[in-house]
Amino acid sequence: MLKKLRQTAIHAANTPVFGSVLRTMEKVDVARAGDLAVVTYHRVDHADRTPLLYPGLISATPERFADQLDMLSSVGQVVSMQQVVAACRGEAELPRKAVLITFDDACRDFAEHAWPALQARRLPVTLFVPTAYPDQPQRQFWWDRLYVAIWHGRAARIHTAYGQWTLDSDEQRRRAYRALRDQVKQLPHEPAMQLVDEIVLQQQAPSPPASVLGWDELRELATQGVTLAPHTQTHPLLTQVSIDQARAEVVGSREDLQRELGGVLPVFAYPGGQCNAAVKEMLAEEGFELAFTVQRGINRISKTNRLALNRINVGQQTSVQILRAQLSVGWWGKRVAAG
Repeated sequence: MLKKLRQTAIHAANTPVFGSVLRTMEKVDVARAGDLAVVTYHRVDHADRTPLLYPGLISATPERFADQLDMLSSVGQVVSMQQVVAACRGEAELPRKAVLITFDDACRDFAEHAWPALQARRLPVTLFVPTAYPDQPQRQFWWDRLYVAIWHGRAARIHTAYGQWTLDSDEQRRRAYRALRDQVKQLPHEPAMQLVDEIVLQQQAPSPPASVLGWDELRELATQGVTLAPHTQTHPLLTQVSIDQARAEVVGSREDLQRELGGVLPVFAYPGGQCNAAVKEMLAEEGFELAFTVQRGINRISKTNRLALNRINVGQQTSVQILRAQLSVGWWGKRVAAG
């Protein structure tokens, strides 16, 4: 039922009538200086190019991504992370309808597809890097390993302490993946990774390819203008590890970037967007000034908790018009809330 309602809403948002409503809303300019929309992506690619990587992390095809960039430039003013930090420090003011573009995970297709499109339009971007992955091909993200085990494993059934799943059809594989993905996210980190290891071993699954850019590639992107920032070292959900482990991951990631680049801004993106009061307090103690969740919404820099900033996550069903609507509705909502 929820899936059907979501599909209906997506269809409605892509109709010409809804587009007309958006244009009317945009004529009444309600955005204020200090409102910040943060748009976040993971991968930009065609799924058939990387059959051993989980396709659900593809945010857009290169073609749709280019169209989204053109839209963002036309309805907002794309700003850099440096501008956002300066505004938060009171050293400058953000323009009205400020939009910050971010990417999580530093995947290889960023350099191949996303950065050339951004560079051609002279748009700044921030890339959050899980710093234990560059130049370590033996490390793969757990969601890719789980995907390969379910779609490319040898056994027709998966047996775990949390249930059993038959894998005779794509629909059964999708159901198994969703259930196991949700189970992994609920468990403490170590048992969660043990569960993935158990499934991969049981399925005798092949290894996914290395999906994260290497340090030489990241350094080259930095020289070209990409802002690199920490995203932990090994990408655990910080709410699923001890606070000491969380601190080691966060500080270690920053130190890795400082070692490789010579400097880094005091900003951070939570893996999976997950944080709690203890994690935010730890970031503050370690000198971080901004941190990003995946909670949808527009930020009012003067009032929003800067260690729990909202981001609009872009997924495969996020058409240009849907993304435009999320921005417009968000700016309207902030104006109404402010009176």
